[in-house]
Amino acid sequence: MNTTASPENASVEALLSQITDEFLARLDAGEQPDIEEYVQRYPALADVLRQVLPALTVLRQPPSAGEAPADGLVSGVLGDFRIVREVGRGGMGVVYEAEQISLGRRVALKVLPFAATMDARQLQRFHNEARAAAGLHQEHIVPVHAVGCERGIHFYAMQFIEGRTLAELIEQQRAPGGCAASEPTAAYTPKREEDVSAATVEVSAVQTPPPEAAAAETPAVGRATTSGPIGDGAYFRRVAEWGEQAAEALEYAHSVGIVHRDVKPANLMVDSQSKLWVTDFGLARTAGDSGLTMTGDLLGTLRYMSPEQALAKHGLVDHRTDVYSLGVTLYELLTLRPAVDGKDRQEILKRIAFEEPTAPRSLNSAVPHELETIVLKAMAKEPSERCTTAKELADDLCRFLEDKPVLARRPSLMQRARRWTRRNRSLVGSLGAGLLLAAVALGGSVGWAVRDRAARQDEAERRVSEALAEMEPALRVGNPYAPDLVRAARQAESHLASNLVGAELRERAEQLLADLAMLEELELI
Repeated sequence: MNTTASPENASVEALLSQITDEFLARLDAGEQPDIEEYVQRYPALADVLRQVLPALTVLRQPPSAGEAPADGLVSGVLGDFRIVREVGRGGMGVVYEAEQISLGRRVALKVLPFAATMDARQLQRFHNEARAAAGLHQEHIVPVHAVGCERGIHFYAMQFIEGRTLAELIEQQRAPGGCAASEPTAAYTPKREEDVSAATVEVSAVQTPPPEAAAAETPAVGRATTSGPIGDGAYFRRVAEWGEQAAEALEYAHSVGIVHRDVKPANLMVDSQSKLWVTDFGLARTAGDSGLTMTGDLLGTLRYMSPEQALAKHGLVDHRTDVYSLGVTLYELLTLRPAVDGKDRQEILKRIAFEEPTAPRSLNSAVPHELETIVLKAMAKEPSERCTTAKELADDLCRFLEDKPVLARRPSLMQRARRWTRRNRSLVGSLGAGLLLAAVALGGSVGWAVRDRAARQDEAERRVSEALAEMEPALRVGNPYAPDLVRAARQAESHLASNLVGAELRERAEQLLADLAMLEELELI
């Protein structure tokens, strides 16, 4: 099914987005805008506005103490959830901190933007994310508590996390001093990277430890980033631990038929105990998906996409694309530099597909050899050269942490040759054309040489045959000093020296010359 939005739909969505932005701005300014005013201004959108604008009022105005219900609705309440504050937003959703009223627990509530509900693909992806995450029960994957739709508002609720994304940790390491603050930051961060198809919101969740537990020790996030500079051995071990936890979570998802397809630092979070959580399955592909993603779609944030994603090889995108993206994330943690960078989209895609990244130790000599080898194997351009599963990657990272020999190996000579060929396709093409021209020229030269030798051989054999024809009757006369015999013998000898005469003719000539020599000896006697 072709779900590409028409220009008419795109203009309607743009107008609706403009209206909702204005409405929200007035709410934020303390006004109480009249919904019917907007209906009269935009009669073509009357039905949509009567559904969307009241919902915006619900979400934007948390209840104040002692506030009484109005028209059967409690302002700031969405079903069983009381909205506390907005903590992040992106093209694939707005995230609120909320309280689940019935259970009295703190949750993260992800809500689909209203304009997106008009796009069937956006709505399907939102539900795909909720369905994928809700079906995953693993200690490093954020659990989903509830999925629903209230008054036209699509949402799902997750556990809330106090922590920070790996993207934030990387930025803090890049800052002067290279050490992060010990206190965890907000649980959600708006998108910074460029997305190809749709932005996603970093949604992570884990229950916050009790205050007394938090006071008992410094959060592990702080220890991870303040244990020393990036060259400190403890830092690299922490990176390996996070990589192992992420790989284990992805292996579990893969085992139940779900490929994340958007693994990156912004979708990996660590909580106050330095436990890593995989978030945001908005671009996940499940085994039962059909028709959601058309062949040729580019999904995921550009610089973390696998080559098969960058080249839009839809049929080749499998669980190994997550292995690659995790490898790229670990690379950035080790070097504080993106594995793939560029000034525009086309340059980034080209580098993903054809250029090998700089070895981490070339950028940071403190990176352990074994860890570099593991990461580079996970980042191999060819899926067949990567770790076959996320479990294999997790196991090798575990061996590194236990100071055991790792199974990852440096690329073989043949693999390096293939990679060099891929990186230098234009040069290889030029060399190939040059070699072809050289081969043609050489072939022509060889052909000319063969023809020339054949002609000279024919000429030499003709001259020797003529000389022998003169020698035979002169030898019968018995005068070795006859002028004609001497001249013919010298002619035969000169052509025999050129090695152009055939064996049979050479044998005959040598026999006659031997007879001449014997005749000369007899004459002397």
